[in-house]
Amino acid sequence: MRPMREPGGALAAARAPGIARPLVVDLDGTLIHSDLLWESIVLFLKQHLLRAWLLPFWLLAGKAGFKAKLAHAVTLDPAALPYDAAVLALLRAERARGRTLVLATGSQQRFAQQVADHLGLFDLVLSTGDGINLTSHDKARRLTGLYGAQGYDYLGNARADLPVWLDCAEALSVTHRPFRLADGRTTLHCGSVRAHPLPALFKALRPRQWLKNLLVFVPMLAGHALDLPAFTASLVAFLAFSLCASSAYLLNDALDAQDDRVHPTKHTRPIAAGALPLPLALGASPLLAGGALLLCASFDLLLLAAVGVYFASTLAYSLVLKRLLMVDIVALAILYSLRVLGGAAATGIAPSFWLLAFSFFVFLSLALLKRHSELVNLQQRGKDKTRGRGYTVEDRIPVAMMGVNSAFLSVLVFMLYFNSGNVLDLYRSPAWLAGILPLLVFWLGRLWVLSFRGQVNEDPVLYVSKDRTSLAVVACCLALALLATF
Repeated sequence: MRPMREPGGALAAARAPGIARPLVVDLDGTLIHSDLLWESIVLFLKQHLLRAWLLPFWLLAGKAGFKAKLAHAVTLDPAALPYDAAVLALLRAERARGRTLVLATGSQQRFAQQVADHLGLFDLVLSTGDGINLTSHDKARRLTGLYGAQGYDYLGNARADLPVWLDCAEALSVTHRPFRLADGRTTLHCGSVRAHPLPALFKALRPRQWLKNLLVFVPMLAGHALDLPAFTASLVAFLAFSLCASSAYLLNDALDAQDDRVHPTKHTRPIAAGALPLPLALGASPLLAGGALLLCASFDLLLLAAVGVYFASTLAYSLVLKRLLMVDIVALAILYSLRVLGGAAATGIAPSFWLLAFSFFVFLSLALLKRHSELVNLQQRGKDKTRGRGYTVEDRIPVAMMGVNSAFLSVLVFMLYFNSGNVLDLYRSPAWLAGILPLLVFWLGRLWVLSFRGQVNEDPVLYVSKDRTSLAVVACCLALALLATF
């Protein structure tokens, strides 16, 4: 087995007296945990969705021409890229020693120069431009023409770099497994260790968020259809909604990657951090959605329609609606309610007016709570506006007013339901349900007070799933419902 060498040891020859070979560094996948071509494609889809039909025609101009058109169509923020901290530390150390640093990349010239200007580390930038895609053999020829064979050290990351490594003096790679060169040498590891993307993919699916999809069991429980067929149908709906939700999360995180990277907590998301490659995320997203739709089509066409509407709504939310003032909040409330409707479609149990009204207002309150908590936390960090959203910190008061009102409207709907004919048909001892009213007031009121204190720091549903007080309230409500039933 080849002995491991520390990153600095790989450059010992270049630091020896009388030797001053330039250190040449690749950008995509090496200096950053991403690829600027895919970053620019995602930005283009986010900013110019209705012009997406142009992309196949731009490819006719060749890869270099395609990159050039994308570079002129989108604006890249070099500060919002997932840089490899270990590579940056190495470059700064070499720069301090007077080493010549060169950025040689297949990324488009405009983007490469923006990154170089932002970092202020490089003496020269070589990049794709003038119809030449600076990768592989083209990059090797360019560098050999400038510095001669074996006249530079090179840090890269992919099989396309093999010709460059073969012509360089010290072959460095950020990949954990070395590349073997035609002359018998192997690359030496440098930079941070790159983990396998599958764990990052699983994390990006956000399995914790599948808790929201338990709402598909509500029609079965509310209709007292506690039998195996209803449970099986609800379980199929749960799986379909979970697959669709994960598909939407992947797309949403890909589109929001630049915004997430400057967020205090979202910067750790796999796509934003660069742990999950954009091509893998964008490829997995339609596969998950297709699997969900096929599952529904094989089970029930009404469920297929419900999940199809839900998926279309999540796409609209990710692409457009989440950036529109108040529209995003109403859309979130509808997405919650669609899960209830999906459970009804799967089981064939028609939801009552009371269930739909209660669901909409309580979910509207939770959606407003989510935005209010974000704005409170934003104010505590001394900022005025969050990226990618249509709100400023001044909006937190009206958002809170609407949220508290929605919360108590849901309590009012439940109180009216308690006096309706549906209760007498479903419950033997409906008086027990009266105990749920003060619990609802306590629970919703407590959540909003905590939001004003800035203590609800994540999605309210996830917060509730970890909050012991909330879980105790839910358990008490279920116990009262059981007492009323039997």
